[in-house]
Amino acid sequence: MKKFDYRGKVAIITGASSGIGKCLAHELITKYSSRVIGISRGAERLNEARDELGELFVPFPMDASLNEEWLRLREYLEKTDTCPDILINCAGILPKFEPFLKSGSERLRQVMDINLMAGAFGCETIMPMMKKGSVVINISSSSALCPFSLVSAYSASKAAFERFSECLACESKDISVTTILPGFVKTDIMRDQGASKKEKGLIDKFSADPNRVAKKILSKGGRRKKRAVIGFDAHLMSFLYKLFPNSAPKIISGFLKKSGLELFAQ
Repeated sequence: MKKFDYRGKVAIITGASSGIGKCLAHELITKYSSRVIGISRGAERLNEARDELGELFVPFPMDASLNEEWLRLREYLEKTDTCPDILINCAGILPKFEPFLKSGSERLRQVMDINLMAGAFGCETIMPMMKKGSVVINISSSSALCPFSLVSAYSASKAAFERFSECLACESKDISVTTILPGFVKTDIMRDQGASKKEKGLIDKFSADPNRVAKKILSKGGRRKKRAVIGFDAHLMSFLYKLFPNSAPKIISGFLKKSGLELFAQ
Protein backbone atom coordinates (compact mmCIF):
# COMPACT_ATOMS: atom_id res chain seq x y z
CA MET A 1 0.00 0.00 0.00
CA LYS A 2 1.15 3.54 -0.73
CA LYS A 3 2.00 6.11 1.94
CA PHE A 4 -1.05 7.32 3.85
CA ASP A 5 -2.18 10.93 3.39
CA TYR A 6 -3.65 12.33 6.61
CA ARG A 7 -5.08 15.46 5.00
CA GLY A 8 -8.80 15.94 5.56
CA LYS A 9 -9.31 12.49 7.05
CA VAL A 10 -11.45 11.37 10.00
CA ALA A 11 -9.56 10.05 13.02
CA ILE A 12 -10.65 8.33 16.23
CA ILE A 13 -8.21 8.74 19.12
CA THR A 14 -8.57 7.21 22.57
CA GLY A 15 -6.91 8.99 25.47
CA ALA A 16 -7.36 12.23 23.51
CA SER A 17 -7.88 14.62 26.42
CA SER A 18 -4.22 14.72 27.49
CA GLY A 19 -0.68 13.52 26.84
CA ILE A 20 0.29 11.86 23.58
CA GLY A 21 -3.34 11.46 22.52
CA LYS A 22 -4.01 15.19 22.74
CA CYS A 23 -0.75 15.97 20.92
CA LEU A 24 -1.76 13.57 18.14
CA ALA A 25 -5.12 15.31 17.86
CA HIS A 26 -3.40 18.71 17.73
CA GLU A 27 -1.03 17.57 14.98
CA LEU A 28 -3.77 16.01 12.86
CA ILE A 29 -6.00 19.08 13.18
CA THR A 30 -3.44 21.88 12.78
CA LYS A 31 -1.20 20.28 10.14
CA TYR A 32 -3.58 18.06 8.19
CA SER A 33 -7.04 19.59 8.84
CA SER A 34 -8.26 16.18 9.94
CA ARG A 35 -11.45 15.77 11.92
CA VAL A 36 -10.71 14.08 15.23
CA ILE A 37 -13.23 12.22 17.36
CA GLY A 38 -11.58 12.39 20.75
CA ILE A 39 -12.33 9.69 23.32
CA SER A 40 -11.75 9.89 27.05
CA ARG A 41 -13.69 9.20 30.23
CA GLY A 42 -13.45 12.83 31.35
CA ALA A 43 -16.03 15.00 29.57
CA GLU A 44 -14.68 18.20 31.13
CA ARG A 45 -11.15 17.69 29.83
CA LEU A 46 -12.47 16.72 26.42
CA ASN A 47 -14.45 19.96 26.28
CA GLU A 48 -11.33 21.88 27.27
CA ALA A 49 -9.50 20.19 24.40
CA ARG A 50 -12.30 21.21 22.02
CA ASP A 51 -12.01 24.82 23.18
CA GLU A 52 -8.29 24.67 22.48
CA LEU A 53 -8.33 22.72 19.20
CA GLY A 54 -11.52 24.06 17.61
CA GLU A 55 -14.50 22.59 15.78
CA LEU A 56 -12.51 19.84 14.09
CA PHE A 57 -12.17 18.19 17.49
CA VAL A 58 -15.32 16.25 18.38
CA PRO A 59 -15.49 15.19 22.06
CA PHE A 60 -16.96 11.75 22.67
CA PRO A 61 -16.87 10.89 26.40
CA MET A 62 -16.79 7.13 26.97
CA ASP A 63 -14.99 4.38 28.84
CA ALA A 64 -12.88 2.68 26.17
CA SER A 65 -12.44 -0.42 28.34
CA LEU A 66 -16.14 -1.31 27.92
CA ASN A 67 -17.29 -3.04 24.75
CA GLU A 68 -20.80 -1.58 25.03
CA GLU A 69 -19.31 1.90 24.87
CA TRP A 70 -17.64 1.07 21.56
CA LEU A 71 -20.98 -0.15 20.26
CA ARG A 72 -22.46 3.20 21.29
CA LEU A 73 -19.71 4.95 19.31
CA ARG A 74 -20.45 2.77 16.30
CA GLU A 75 -24.12 3.79 16.47
CA TYR A 76 -23.06 7.44 16.52
CA LEU A 77 -20.80 6.94 13.49
CA GLU A 78 -23.57 5.18 11.58
CA LYS A 79 -26.16 7.85 12.43
CA THR A 80 -23.83 10.66 11.38
CA ASP A 81 -22.69 8.77 8.26
CA THR A 82 -19.09 8.98 9.45
CA CYS A 83 -16.47 6.65 8.01
CA PRO A 84 -13.23 6.74 10.03
CA ASP A 85 -9.92 6.60 8.17
CA ILE A 86 -7.64 6.52 11.21
CA LEU A 87 -7.90 4.67 14.52
CA ILE A 88 -5.31 5.45 17.19
CA ASN A 89 -5.54 3.40 20.38
CA CYS A 90 -3.65 5.56 22.84
CA ALA A 91 -5.58 5.20 26.12
CA GLY A 92 -3.60 3.67 28.95
CA ILE A 93 -2.82 3.77 32.66
CA LEU A 94 0.37 3.24 34.63
CA PRO A 95 -0.48 1.89 38.10
CA LYS A 96 1.63 2.62 41.15
CA PHE A 97 5.10 1.05 41.09
CA GLU A 98 4.93 -1.90 43.48
CA PRO A 99 5.53 -5.68 43.56
CA PHE A 100 2.80 -7.88 42.07
CA LEU A 101 2.25 -9.72 45.35
CA LYS A 102 1.36 -6.36 46.88
CA SER A 103 -0.79 -4.96 44.05
CA GLY A 104 -2.55 -8.28 43.32
CA SER A 105 -4.41 -9.88 40.44
CA GLU A 106 -7.40 -7.55 40.62
CA ARG A 107 -5.15 -4.60 39.80
CA LEU A 108 -3.71 -6.61 36.94
CA ARG A 109 -7.22 -7.20 35.58
CA GLN A 110 -8.02 -3.46 35.76
CA VAL A 111 -4.85 -2.55 33.90
CA MET A 112 -5.45 -5.21 31.26
CA ASP A 113 -8.97 -3.88 30.69
CA ILE A 114 -7.62 -0.44 29.78
CA ASN A 115 -4.20 -1.15 28.25
CA LEU A 116 -5.19 -4.24 26.26
CA MET A 117 -8.95 -4.76 25.99
CA ALA A 118 -9.78 -1.13 25.16
CA GLY A 119 -7.58 -1.37 22.07
CA ALA A 120 -8.95 -4.80 21.17
CA PHE A 121 -12.54 -3.56 21.44
CA GLY A 122 -11.63 -0.53 19.34
CA CYS A 123 -10.11 -2.60 16.55
CA GLU A 124 -12.97 -5.10 16.60
CA THR A 125 -15.61 -2.38 16.38
CA ILE A 126 -14.05 0.24 14.12
CA MET A 127 -11.89 -1.66 11.60
CA PRO A 128 -14.91 -3.24 9.80
CA MET A 129 -16.17 0.31 9.20
CA MET A 130 -12.90 1.55 7.68
CA LYS A 131 -12.13 1.76 3.98
CA LYS A 132 -9.32 -0.02 2.20
CA GLY A 133 -6.03 1.79 2.76
CA SER A 134 -6.96 3.17 6.20
CA VAL A 135 -4.55 3.06 9.12
CA VAL A 136 -4.62 1.77 12.70
CA ILE A 137 -1.94 2.89 15.16
CA ASN A 138 -1.68 1.05 18.47
CA ILE A 139 0.42 2.57 21.25
CA SER A 140 2.25 0.02 23.38
CA SER A 141 5.27 0.94 25.55
CA SER A 142 8.99 0.39 26.04
CA SER A 143 7.95 -1.65 29.09
CA ALA A 144 7.04 -4.37 26.60
CA LEU A 145 10.67 -4.47 25.41
CA CYS A 146 12.35 -5.59 28.62
CA PRO A 147 11.01 -6.83 31.98
CA PHE A 148 12.01 -5.10 35.20
CA SER A 149 10.70 -4.95 38.75
CA LEU A 150 7.61 -3.12 40.09
CA VAL A 151 5.75 -2.90 36.76
CA SER A 152 4.36 -6.40 36.31
CA ALA A 153 0.79 -5.34 35.48
CA TYR A 154 1.78 -2.47 33.19
CA SER A 155 4.51 -4.43 31.42
CA ALA A 156 2.29 -7.48 30.94
CA SER A 157 -0.55 -5.39 29.51
CA LYS A 158 1.70 -3.51 27.10
CA ALA A 159 3.54 -6.65 26.00
CA ALA A 160 0.19 -8.33 25.34
CA PHE A 161 -1.02 -5.30 23.38
CA GLU A 162 2.18 -5.27 21.34
CA ARG A 163 1.80 -8.90 20.34
CA PHE A 164 -1.94 -8.52 19.70
CA SER A 165 -1.26 -5.55 17.44
CA GLU A 166 1.51 -7.30 15.52
CA CYS A 167 -0.65 -10.39 14.96
CA LEU A 168 -3.48 -8.12 13.79
CA ALA A 169 -1.07 -6.56 11.29
CA CYS A 170 -0.36 -10.03 9.89
CA GLU A 171 -4.07 -10.71 9.49
CA SER A 172 -5.10 -7.35 8.04
CA LYS A 173 -4.68 -7.10 4.28
CA ASP A 174 -6.50 -3.87 3.43
CA ILE A 175 -5.78 -1.76 6.55
CA SER A 176 -2.26 -1.15 7.82
CA VAL A 177 -1.61 -1.69 11.53
CA THR A 178 1.36 0.01 13.17
CA THR A 179 2.59 -0.83 16.67
CA ILE A 180 4.40 1.97 18.51
CA LEU A 181 6.66 1.37 21.53
CA PRO A 182 7.65 4.73 23.05
CA GLY A 183 9.92 5.29 26.04
CA PHE A 184 9.32 7.82 28.80
CA VAL A 185 7.28 10.81 27.57
CA LYS A 186 6.38 14.02 29.44
CA THR A 187 2.72 13.28 30.15
CA ASP A 188 0.55 12.94 33.24
CA ILE A 189 0.64 9.13 33.10
CA MET A 190 2.69 9.27 36.33
CA ARG A 191 -0.27 10.88 38.13
CA ASP A 192 -1.03 7.72 40.18
CA GLN A 193 2.52 7.35 41.46
CA GLY A 194 2.38 9.94 44.23
CA ALA A 195 5.64 11.42 42.95
CA SER A 196 6.95 14.59 44.55
CA LYS A 197 7.58 17.74 42.51
CA LYS A 198 11.30 17.01 42.64
CA GLU A 199 10.81 13.44 41.44
CA LYS A 200 8.59 14.59 38.57
CA GLY A 201 11.26 17.07 37.59
CA LEU A 202 13.94 14.37 37.51
CA ILE A 203 11.74 12.07 35.43
CA ASP A 204 10.96 14.88 32.99
CA LYS A 205 14.67 15.41 32.38
CA PHE A 206 14.98 12.09 30.55
CA SER A 207 11.46 12.06 29.12
CA ALA A 208 10.71 12.92 25.49
CA ASP A 209 8.58 15.86 24.40
CA PRO A 210 5.06 14.58 23.61
CA ASN A 211 4.67 16.82 20.56
CA ARG A 212 7.82 15.40 18.97
CA VAL A 213 6.70 11.88 19.85
CA ALA A 214 3.29 12.53 18.24
CA LYS A 215 4.96 13.70 15.02
CA LYS A 216 7.11 10.55 14.94
CA ILE A 217 4.09 8.33 15.57
CA LEU A 218 2.17 9.83 12.65
CA SER A 219 5.25 9.57 10.45
CA LYS A 220 5.65 5.85 11.22
CA GLY A 221 1.94 5.21 10.77
CA GLY A 222 1.81 7.17 7.53
CA ARG A 223 4.70 5.13 6.14
CA ARG A 224 2.78 2.02 7.24
CA LYS A 225 5.59 0.68 9.42
CA LYS A 226 4.64 -2.54 11.18
CA ARG A 227 6.52 -1.67 14.35
CA ALA A 228 8.43 1.35 15.65
CA VAL A 229 10.46 1.92 18.81
CA ILE A 230 10.61 5.62 19.76
CA GLY A 231 12.99 7.25 22.22
CA PHE A 232 16.61 6.70 23.27
CA ASP A 233 15.60 4.91 26.48
CA ALA A 234 13.29 2.57 24.58
CA HIS A 235 16.01 1.70 22.06
CA LEU A 236 18.48 1.12 24.90
CA MET A 237 16.10 -1.24 26.70
CA SER A 238 15.48 -3.17 23.50
CA PHE A 239 19.21 -3.40 22.74
CA LEU A 240 20.16 -4.54 26.24
CA TYR A 241 17.48 -7.22 26.42
CA LYS A 242 18.35 -8.64 23.01
CA LEU A 243 22.04 -8.89 23.91
CA PHE A 244 21.75 -9.75 27.61
CA PRO A 245 18.31 -11.30 28.27
CA ASN A 246 19.35 -12.64 31.66
CA SER A 247 21.14 -9.62 33.07
CA ALA A 248 19.35 -6.67 31.41
CA PRO A 249 16.29 -6.84 33.73
CA LYS A 250 18.58 -6.80 36.77
CA ILE A 251 20.58 -3.90 35.37
CA ILE A 252 17.49 -1.78 34.69
CA SER A 253 15.85 -2.66 38.02
CA GLY A 254 19.07 -1.82 39.85
CA PHE A 255 19.48 1.47 38.01
CA LEU A 256 15.96 2.56 38.90
CA LYS A 257 16.42 1.56 42.53
CA LYS A 258 19.66 3.57 42.78
CA SER A 259 18.15 6.59 41.02
CA GLY A 260 17.26 8.18 44.33
CA LEU A 261 13.57 8.26 43.47
CA GLU A 262 11.28 6.93 46.19
CA LEU A 263 9.02 5.55 43.44
CA PHE A 264 11.49 2.76 42.74
CA ALA A 265 12.81 2.20 46.27
CA GLN A 266 10.64 -0.85 47.07
